[in-house]
Amino acid sequence: MKSFVRYQLPVITWILAIFALSSIPTLPMVKFLISPDKLAHAGIYFVLCMLWKRALFNQQRFPFLARNALGIAAVLTVVYGTAIEIYQITVPGRFADIYDAFANAAGAGAFVMWSKWRSRGVEN
Repeated sequence: MKSFVRYQLPVITWILAIFALSSIPTLPMVKFLISPDKLAHAGIYFVLCMLWKRALFNQQRFPFLARNALGIAAVLTVVYGTAIEIYQITVPGRFADIYDAFANAAGAGAFVMWSKWRSRGVEN
């Protein structure tokens, strides 16, 4: 139970928080070249990918998931981010935005790059 609370519960909580925030109707935002909204998407999905990797790596029931935690976490993050964008079609005042899906995927990709850089011990 300690392992679940420490490693799996945070990712489940983050997924539910994303779903809840994605279910809130919003007003259209002002468009910028690089929107603060897109940076927020990337940051949120960076954290999701990190939490998923941590949960998969630290579980012991499925060794395959632990060995491949980073790649599986990235795929799950991109799939979830895309599914949330599609889900938003059903939320009044929201719509699916391909650029949000790209920002979500960019957050996952940024985590993968950061994780690989960090695991190689590269220093500034």
